[in-house]
Amino acid sequence: MKNKPKCYPFLLLGVVILLASLVTACQPPTPPPPPAPPVIAVSSSSLSFSAEQAGLNPPSLTLEIDNAGAGTLPWSATDDADWLTLSLTGGSSTGETNNVTVSVNIAGLSPGDYSATITISAPEASNSPQTVSVNLTITPITPTVPYDVSLAVSPVSQTGSPGATLPYTATVTNRGTKADTYDLSVSDNQGWILTTPSTTSQIASVASQAITISLTIPDDAAAETEDEITIIATSRNDPTASDSAVCTAVVIEEEAPPPTTPASVSISPSSTTKSPGDTFEISVLVDAADYVLMGIDVAISYDSEAMSTNGAQVTKHNLLGAMEIGPTVTDGKVTYALLNTTPQAGVSGSMMTIEFTIAENASGSYHLTITKADLVNENGEIISGVISNDGLITVQ
Repeated sequence: MKNKPKCYPFLLLGVVILLASLVTACQPPTPPPPPAPPVIAVSSSSLSFSAEQAGLNPPSLTLEIDNAGAGTLPWSATDDADWLTLSLTGGSSTGETNNVTVSVNIAGLSPGDYSATITISAPEASNSPQTVSVNLTITPITPTVPYDVSLAVSPVSQTGSPGATLPYTATVTNRGTKADTYDLSVSDNQGWILTTPSTTSQIASVASQAITISLTIPDDAAAETEDEITIIATSRNDPTASDSAVCTAVVIEEEAPPPTTPASVSISPSSTTKSPGDTFEISVLVDAADYVLMGIDVAISYDSEAMSTNGAQVTKHNLLGAMEIGPTVTDGKVTYALLNTTPQAGVSGSMMTIEFTIAENASGSYHLTITKADLVNENGEIISGVISNDGLITVQ
């Protein structure tokens, strides 16, 4: 009898391949990598200005802010100097450039070097915050004629409601070589009540004197009415030595009183009792009915060994009706943010609903904790005093 061909090695190889494919198929799929974060990009890390004392303000400079990363970058900017002004204090970028005009007002500043910092913050960015240093150099006056004068006013513009009195500071500087006294003339184009002294005291060479000017807005002034105020300082010793400055007042509607009810972010229900293996839902409630919001950024942490959830178990409720960031579910954390550059008033309701599944071996009490509850107002500022109410899950 002839021997049959031995095919055991090939059969064994096939079994090994089959087992390997079955093991691979049974393994859980590799989770996708977390989304790349936005990145703050700023056109410059420093800005420099220079001016002569009591002279013209230096030209403004432009700071470019954009998103060098992925997704959307909602940002806010602040500065720490009274003489510095930013044309924008907040914005959003998906890659496009936001231009911020940086301006300096040297009124009332003495010769010397001044420094300030602009801080750009974005909670979702990987490199937040970023800072820009600002340097200002004011050189002293060098008088060339006996009688000369310069005049500066601050603020250049401000707003007020009907009946309000707005103060302005006019700084008169003697740029001549001799001491001098100056007559003051103040007028406006609306004929509103102006209060100011008619003259300065004697001012020494290269010295300055601050004069307070008050404008009272009539009770019946209509909103958005603008009043232009002109101030003139004229030398008593040489009437040809004169200078003028202009400032404005804009009427706004009377401001509502600040909210008396604090804003809150809460988990509802605040407590619940379940059994191992059960599923349950909680809602994340935002109550900012007395505020105006342009952003909401919330994070919830949970015990990932006792309960689980995923992105498919999160139902989004876009309270601000605009851009959404997330929700993102990582091990033990759910985050979700909303942004609307058009501020929304009276925001109240459920931000999202999350379904959890309790582990079969869970037992005891577990906390759902609000680790971030940032509510951003219409000025791009995080509202202080927000109350957060956590949740408690009892498994028995």
